[in-house]
Amino acid sequence: MYFKKILLILKKTYIIFFISVLFLNFTTSDLKSSIFKVNNIEITEPFEVNFEKDIVINKAFKEAFIKLSKMTVVSNQEQKLTNVKVSEIKNLIDSFNIRDEQFIQNTYVAKFEVNFNKQNTLLFFEKKNVFPSLPSIKNILFLPVLINVETKKINLYDRNPFYDYWQKDQKDYHLLNYIIPSEDLDLLTILNNNSEDLEDYNFEKIIAEYGYEDYIICLIYNSSENIKVFSKININKDIKIKSKTYDKVDISNLDSLNELINKIKIIYEDVWKSDNQINRSVKLAINIDVSSKDYAKNLLFENFLKETELVSDFFIKNFNNEVLNYKIIFNGSPNQFLEITKKKGLNIETGKQVWFLN
Repeated sequence: MYFKKILLILKKTYIIFFISVLFLNFTTSDLKSSIFKVNNIEITEPFEVNFEKDIVINKAFKEAFIKLSKMTVVSNQEQKLTNVKVSEIKNLIDSFNIRDEQFIQNTYVAKFEVNFNKQNTLLFFEKKNVFPSLPSIKNILFLPVLINVETKKINLYDRNPFYDYWQKDQKDYHLLNYIIPSEDLDLLTILNNNSEDLEDYNFEKIIAEYGYEDYIICLIYNSSENIKVFSKININKDIKIKSKTYDKVDISNLDSLNELINKIKIIYEDVWKSDNQINRSVKLAINIDVSSKDYAKNLLFENFLKETELVSDFFIKNFNNEVLNYKIIFNGSPNQFLEITKKKGLNIETGKQVWFLN
C-alpha cells in the first residue's frame, strides 16, 4: 500500500512537472510568425550637403509598406492604403536592417529589410476596413493558349508572345510562381483536336502528367477588335473561372503585351490572396484533447498552433493525468482547420463534441 502511494505521488509530480514545462514553453517561446518580413527594399538618394539619413529611412519604410500591401491585399482594396502617413507606418514596425550601403558618385544606395509587427499591422488593416491575406508563395502550373479568332489557329509555343514573355516581368511582390511546361507535341495535338470546346475541356489528366495539382489554363482569344482572356484556375481543388475582355491591345507591341500580362497576373494574384484572407472577425472556438502522457505530441501540436497564421490564440483550458484540453481561437471554418492539420500530418478525431488529437 505504501509503495502504491509513492508511485501515485511520483506520477502526480511528473504530471505537474510536465504541465509546468509546457506552460513555460508557452510563455518563453518566440513566435516565428509574429512579423511580416519585407526584404530587398532598395533606396537611392543623392549624397549632397543636405543629405539626411532619416529621410532615406522614411522612404524605405514607405516603400516596404507599399510592397507589403501589394503582397497581402487584393487589388481593389489597395486604394484604402494609399494615403498612409510615415508616422503611422513607424508604429507598425518592429525592427529594420540596412545592408549593402554604398556611396557611388555622390549617390547613396542601400537595401533595407523591414519587419512589421503582425498583430499591430492586422489591427491597422482592420481599422482601414481591409482584410489582408497571408503572403504565401505558391507554385502553379500555367498553360497559356493563344487562339486566333478569325483563323481558329491555336498557338501554344511558336508565335505565342504570352509563352515567351510571361516570366520576363515578374514583380518581387508576386506570390504565384508560374511553372510553364516545355514544348509538348502531344499536348498541342490535344488542344487542336478539342479546339471547339476548350473552355469546357477537362484538363485534369493532362495536368496530372506534369505532377501538379494546382494549375491555370489561360485561353487567350485574339481578334482584330479585342482580346478575351478566359482563365480556369484550380487551387487546392477549388476551380474558379475568370473571364475578361480587353479592347485595343496590340500584342505585337512589347509594352502593350507586358501591360496586359501584368493585368492578368493581378487577377490571378487576387484569387490566391482571397483564398488566404485573414478575417479576424471570424472567431471559431475549438476544443481539442491531447494525451497528457505523450509529451512529444504535445510539443508538436504546440508548435503547429504557434506557426499557423489563422490561429489567433490558444491556451490549456484544463488538464488531468489523462488529457490536456486546448482551447483554440481560429480565424476560419472548422473544415479549414481540419484541412491545415491534415496537411501537417496531424490526425484529429471529430466524432465527439471535444475533438481529440490521435
